[in-house]
Amino acid sequence: METVSSRLNTGTLDVFGKVLNENRSEVVRELVEKGQKVRAVELYKEKKVSLGLGSKMAGVPLGEFLDLLKMHNADLNISKEDVQDALNAARRILK
Repeated sequence: METVSSRLNTGTLDVFGKVLNENRSEVVRELVEKGQKVRAVELYKEKKVSLGLGSKMAGVPLGEFLDLLKMHNADLNISKEDVQDALNAARRILK
């Protein structure tokens, strides 16, 4: 894993740290992880990424990404035909 530096408002980080009872590193890590998930959902809503890529960008399994989409009231970017194709493929595999 690579270390990245950034200029942040330490006053704001300290407020988060006091409220959450966490040190600055923990606060930054949590904010980045949450921001990563929100941004992946936004990109999916904008139809810029697929479910799989959105899940990867969010750093969560596909099922958890689907939960994130639901929490953010995001519609699935799949058609009835996509679902039918997936169902037919699953049936062929399971025969």
